[in-house]
Amino acid sequence: MNKKKNFIQRMDVEARFSLIRTAMAIAIGLGLAVVLILLSAKNPAESLRYFFLGPLQILNPNVKPAIGWNYFDYWIQQMIPILFTGAAVSIMFSASKINLGLEGSIMAGGLACAWVCCLLDGDMVAKNANPALCIILGLAVATIAGALVTLIPALLEKRFGANVMVTSLMMNYVILYISQYCLFSTTLRDPKTSKYSYQWTEKPVLTFKKIFGTKITFRWGLIIAIVVVILAWIFLYKTKWGFRIRQIGQNPSFAKYVGVSVVGLGVLVQVIGGAIGGLGGATVILGNYNYYYGIEMTGYGWDGVIMAIFARNNPKKLFLSCAFIAYIRAGALIMSTQPGGPINEMTQIVEGVIILFLLAERFLAKTHRKMIVADARDKQAAKLAAEA
Repeated sequence: MNKKKNFIQRMDVEARFSLIRTAMAIAIGLGLAVVLILLSAKNPAESLRYFFLGPLQILNPNVKPAIGWNYFDYWIQQMIPILFTGAAVSIMFSASKINLGLEGSIMAGGLACAWVCCLLDGDMVAKNANPALCIILGLAVATIAGALVTLIPALLEKRFGANVMVTSLMMNYVILYISQYCLFSTTLRDPKTSKYSYQWTEKPVLTFKKIFGTKITFRWGLIIAIVVVILAWIFLYKTKWGFRIRQIGQNPSFAKYVGVSVVGLGVLVQVIGGAIGGLGGATVILGNYNYYYGIEMTGYGWDGVIMAIFARNNPKKLFLSCAFIAYIRAGALIMSTQPGGPINEMTQIVEGVIILFLLAERFLAKTHRKMIVADARDKQAAKLAAEA
């Protein structure tokens, strides 16, 4: 307990206040969730148990088909894509680049990966394709495709002064309709299914079930996502490019004055963000499916914005942020599949409330001022004591 107190005391005022503010926002959001469950569930006690403890269940013989056979695995499955998009948005937002094309990057990455995997056999019936080639080539091509999606709005802004937020949003729909065209009107579509691509392997190549003699699912996608988040943090906080990018985000005029290439680094961060999004899209496809199905928005791009807000654009904080959001989403879905359970969309209300309080500048403002005054008094007292 003393170690915990010492750790908190070693934090500066802003870090402590940020911790308190985030904890309060989460507490308010979860409190609202409890109230909604109590008002809408036929069996509130059972619904609360599924919401708060459901994702921790490794095995459950009564799992509904909408979730699968493993609650815990569903939690991990939900966490993987938002780790990718959270890292991508954190990098772009650190330079104050509001490129919202990650939704398109994810779809483009999944589509490009599917094309590569299906073409490996040459006749679009690649059921015996080498899994290693699917993984290596698929991830590489998907990364390039994702980068191109965010590069186009970046270049339009640089060359013509186009609003990157508007052009990136439009790119999402361009990629969506391209994806629909490829599935409905090209040889990628499997004629036996009418809305899926050909299968390239018998099962997802990045997922292994029943490892070590148990029924725990191992997902390589989680390992890849963790590596990407760590590299994003190293890039932003341990390299000179990352320092310059954060300078641009804090004060672009000063950064330009001291010789930082504001425009060039602005384009670079958008390309890096799109590449991470494309890699995430391919990882989701290879980890969850053995075919491509991309005729609607995934929502992962918008989730990345939420994750970046939670983590305050610091990839190091993404692990807890993504784990928390994925956990309450998994719990809500598990709860909604039970008889008399509340609707799954309840989590959107909870997330919205939490984000609202995190973005409210006046939230706990009095507490912030009191902490600053108390810290100044402590420092003054320590200084006088040292002089004495």
